[in-house]
Amino acid sequence: MNNEFVQAENSVFFKQLDICCKKVAKEISEKSISEWRNSDYIKLSGLLHRKTKVHLSENTLKRIFGKLKTSTRYYPQKATRDALAQFIGFRDWYEFELLHPLNEKDTPIKPEIKPGTSKHKNKTYIYVLLGFGIIMTGIIFFLFLSGNQSVSNVKLTCLNPEGKSPHSAIFKLDVLGNLPDDPSTFIIDFGDAKTKRSASANAVVNHYYETPGRYFPILYHKNTPIDTAYVYLQSKGWDVIATIQYDTTRVYPILKKISTAPDYHVTTKELLNAGIDTSKTFFVSFANVRPTAISADNFEFSADIKTSAERPGVRCSQADIVVYGESDSHFLSIIKPECIAWSAYRFSEQFKNGDKTDLRAFGHDLTISKNVKLRVKNQHVSLLIDNKEVFKTTYHKPIGKLMGFKIMFAGIGSFKNFNLADLKTGEKF
Repeated sequence: MNNEFVQAENSVFFKQLDICCKKVAKEISEKSISEWRNSDYIKLSGLLHRKTKVHLSENTLKRIFGKLKTSTRYYPQKATRDALAQFIGFRDWYEFELLHPLNEKDTPIKPEIKPGTSKHKNKTYIYVLLGFGIIMTGIIFFLFLSGNQSVSNVKLTCLNPEGKSPHSAIFKLDVLGNLPDDPSTFIIDFGDAKTKRSASANAVVNHYYETPGRYFPILYHKNTPIDTAYVYLQSKGWDVIATIQYDTTRVYPILKKISTAPDYHVTTKELLNAGIDTSKTFFVSFANVRPTAISADNFEFSADIKTSAERPGVRCSQADIVVYGESDSHFLSIIKPECIAWSAYRFSEQFKNGDKTDLRAFGHDLTISKNVKLRVKNQHVSLLIDNKEVFKTTYHKPIGKLMGFKIMFAGIGSFKNFNLADLKTGEKF
């Protein structure tokens, strides 16, 4: 018998599918699924294809989400289920199922009261249920507290946190005593937008980092962060690396020395020589990652930045700026005004996404070179384009010393007149 048909008949599967759909919906909108319109499904179709390279039409998504009613519940094929799970950060549907275990007993069964039962007996029955509920609530609360206390004894450790790129970082859980819960409830987010993985006390987890940077992997227990670590990969001066969208297995180093160049750029020929298919969507990053005495909470950066002209695979012509600190990072994406749904920023603990926030302040066409200035003074942030302030915010958690800097372009971009200095000491990067 077809195993997938058997599973389709199992209501447990559809409970898991509903959980997955709710998590997918939460990624792109604050609205509940019941409030979704056709435009929301079209948007999700595009986002899914961009992230997973799997195309699902809006009608297919409507059937999965229950918008289009059918005589029997629509059962998506494995590739579709995998794409939905990958969209919310899981390796595939199997991993999503493992981390969201359910059984038929999860459906509450209402107590049956037979006809003719007296009101007195009904009240007694209700009081018994209430008393039982209070006792069970106390037990669950006690177990919750004791579980949280024991989880605090679980720490995330990287055995080799520093090196050059590429780098295979080896992680393990340091546990005082026995692991207090099922290993599948402990998940590592490696901090580089790659697949999250589960961890156990008796095995190491090896993760491959491809590019220079300072990463902050986080250990989660049942979706709650409980510990963090760091991985620090320094560059050799300015490293130039190209990547292709959807190809997460390879990077393409550009063999070019630009440590003293006033104009930071690459050519189409250099990309082709590195193995990049320039007809596809690709990204080029310039990263200088090394420790400094400059404060990442008090500095000013400026450069004349020019983004890619429209070309195959490049329509939004974005430039991403990353500032690596000791304990966290700053990030912002400047993009064409019509593409601000893809923009985002992060300043320490402050994070916003363009699909849920009005980020028109980051919508600028830099295909004609403009001066970009980022000033962070006592944790107050200002972004200036051609000396006009377009955005400001504040954050609360300082991120320490500057540990590196990166500019990444969609397509072929360039920058010149680079300057970065500490606002208090004047020390230059």
